[in-house]
Parts: sequence; structure tokens; C-alpha cells
Amino acid sequence: MTPPTENQTALTPGAPSPADSGALAVIDVLVRHRRLLCFYPLVIAAIITGLSFFFPNVYRSPVAVLPPERDFQSMGQTSGDLKTYFAGGLSLPIMATPSDILAAVIMSETARDSLAARLSLVTRWQATRSQVLSRLKGGTGVKVTPTGIIEVWAEDNDPWFADTLANVLVDAADRINQSIMNTKAGRTRRFVEQRLTETRLALDSATAALERFQNQHRTVALEAEITAIVENAAKLRAQLTADEIELSVLERTLSPDHPQIRALETRIRQTDQKLAEFESPVAVDSTPGFLGARLVELPRLSQELAACLRDVKVAGTLYELLTEQFENARIQERRDTPTLSVLDRAVGGGYKVRPKRLMLALATLAVGFLLVAAFVLVRAHLERLAQTDPARYDVIASLWQTVRPRRRRASRKVVA
Repeated sequence: MTPPTENQTALTPGAPSPADSGALAVIDVLVRHRRLLCFYPLVIAAIITGLSFFFPNVYRSPVAVLPPERDFQSMGQTSGDLKTYFAGGLSLPIMATPSDILAAVIMSETARDSLAARLSLVTRWQATRSQVLSRLKGGTGVKVTPTGIIEVWAEDNDPWFADTLANVLVDAADRINQSIMNTKAGRTRRFVEQRLTETRLALDSATAALERFQNQHRTVALEAEITAIVENAAKLRAQLTADEIELSVLERTLSPDHPQIRALETRIRQTDQKLAEFESPVAVDSTPGFLGARLVELPRLSQELAACLRDVKVAGTLYELLTEQFENARIQERRDTPTLSVLDRAVGGGYKVRPKRLMLALATLAVGFLLVAAFVLVRAHLERLAQTDPARYDVIASLWQTVRPRRRRASRKVVA
């Protein structure tokens, strides 16, 4: 853009007069240069859109995965199963969901590395491992919807290979999740196996003690009411022991303020309160009893028999619970079935995501129109300024002559 010189005696045809101002002057300038405003934006848009055809199309293939299910409940519930974590599941932060954890597994470097190895992407893309992982990081993504559905997507220039990338990425995450669960189930199995062995020894010892007592004192059974009290107390004691085992496991990975820890501690306190109803103020062989106040009135031999029967019932009930959990942990450790439920796999080729040539053309047309309009308005303003304020115009013209590139090149040649 070259400002008009001082020697100009008249403005270009149709230039705004000094009296013109405001919105009407702007509209007048734009209308008079309407051909310029139409031609150049169209040319710019055509050039940019034409260049976009030299860039390859990128296609995206989505996969929808259902939220992971919690297969295991608490040991304290009627099902007799351990918690999800205790059976090999995931231990989650307070604000995280299973879907969030699974989304992190899908986008992990381990999953991308497994994907690259399975599809031989280093050879296919003729790149290094780090370059492949970087490209996968930018060409894959995951989003958790408000309903918990996990949306996984992959991008590639080939729409059918984009399907393969998305499906294999989900399969890789499934294998990783399966390995994590099997590993945790193995640790749980070893822990439960140890406690099961201890409980078995305690059961054998209690059973032997009961047999010796019955043989020595010629006693066979208690009254039905006393037997019911013993059985109820044994169930509570076994439940309390099971909850304490579960709490010891959870405390290794969760913070003391975690809701699971608090809920388990609350249940333990409630069980303790129920056991207090069965406690006896007397002691049998220096061991406090807990079979109820009515047992105080029984003869000493009956109290001792009730205590032996209690020990057998407690060990037997706990042994049944641990045996069930031991079998569940063994099954989980060896399970090789899919852990993810895929709702919709990527099939039929992906859809194009870029370049969006129509949007690019419209955006370029709008930007080109604004640039040409700014050029026209600035030029019109300078033409008017040359008439109304020549001194100020001379300053602007001098600055323009100083900074324009052609002036700089000419100055370098003179110096040389």
C-alpha cells in the first residue's frame, strides 16, 4: 500500500469528502470498492481450498465400550464374596469411577506399545518406536460420557485401517486389564490360602478340644436355647473376623478416610456391639466368655462345653467363608475371558474428520473479506487525511517509506 503523494491535486474518483464521516462513510467506501471486496476474497479462498486438496484425508473410527461391571461384593454381605478390590478388581479414588480408570488404561503407553507391536506399525509407518507412540498419542483418544459409556477413537489416512487401530487398541486394553485383575487375584488367593490354613488348624484344634471335653465329662449336647445362643454368637464372631481380614487388605492401598475403609470400620463397630450382648461377666479358664448372661446361671461344665462349642462354630463358619473366597480367587486368577464389554465395534470404515474443505473455504472467504475491507478503509482514510491534515499525513507517509521492504533493500545496495 503506497500513500498518495503531496503533489496529488485531487482525490481518486469517488473518494470521500472531508465532510463524510461515521457509518455512512464506511458503507460508501465499501460499496464503491465492492468489486475489490468480492474478487480478492474469492481468489484467496480458492487458493487455500485448492491447497487443501494436497493434504490427505484423515478418517476417525469410534468404538463404544460399556462401563466395567463389579463382579464381586463384600464378604460381609449375604453372598459371601470379597470386595471388588479383594478379588482382584480396581481400587478407586473417591472422585474416580471404573470408567475413568478404564479410560486411563486405554490411553496408557503400555496399551499403545502393545498396539504398535501387534500391527507392526514401526514397519508400516517407516518410523521409530518413539515416533510411532507419539503419532498414536495424537491419533487416538477416549472420552467418558455422563452415562459411563467409554468412547474410544482412532484416526488414520486409511478409513479401514482406522477401524483396525480402534478395535485393536480396545483389545490391548482388555488384555492389560485382564492381566492386572489376574495378578491381584493371585495375591488375594495366596493371602486367603494362608488364612485358610490357619483357620483349618484352629478348627481342628477346637474340634479336638470339644471331643476331649465330651469324652472326659460324658457330655454330649446343650439345651436347644443355649445352642441357639452359641450359634448366633459364633456367626457374629466369624463375621467380625472376616471383616477384620478385609480391612487389613484395604488398609494397604486406601487412605484411612476412604469411604470403603469408613464403611468397613462402621460395620466392625456394629458387630462388636452385637457381640457385647452375648458377653458374660465371668471367665472360663481365664478366657472371657461371650455367650450371654443366661449362661452365668449354668453349671461350670455347661459353660465350658458352650465355650468349646463356640470355638468350633466360629472356626467352622470362618472356614466356610474363606473356602468360598479361595475358590473365587483361583477362578479369577485363571480367568481369560474378556473383561470389557464392547457395545459398538469400529466397522465399515471411519468418517472423515479433516480437512473440512467447505468450512475452510467459508472461513478463508470471511477472513479475506475482512482483510480487504480493512485495506480499503485504511486507504480511504489516508486519502482523506491528505486533504484535511497534510502535516499528519506527511508523518505517516515518512514512516511508511522508512519501514517498507523495498526501501530497505535499496538502502543496503547504496551502502554496498
